Amino acid sequence: MEAPNSFELEVLGWVADDYEAPHTITADMARELKRPVSEAQVRAALLALAEKGMVQAYLYEPSSQRYRPISHSEAEAAREAWFMAAAGGASD
Repeated sequence: MEAPNSFELEVLGWVADDYEAPHTITADMARELKRPVSEAQVRAALLALAEKGMVQAYLYEPSSQRYRPISHSEAEAAREAWFMAAAGGASD
């Protein structure tokens, strides 16, 4: 398995304590990094981290007000996947 790159590690820091989605952290990351960051870049990094087992992907279910874990392939297909650092590794 390939080690995470520096941008992926930066993204990982943003999902260490709470559920996040690309749209919730992109502007804050750009401000902290002092350079443009796109939602597509953040999404790609989150998906790469999920594939490496470093984050778990979720879908938010409004009816139950809960986050449901989903696989990496489901996260790739999902329009609005959320992510959180994985305690013991993510599954696919």
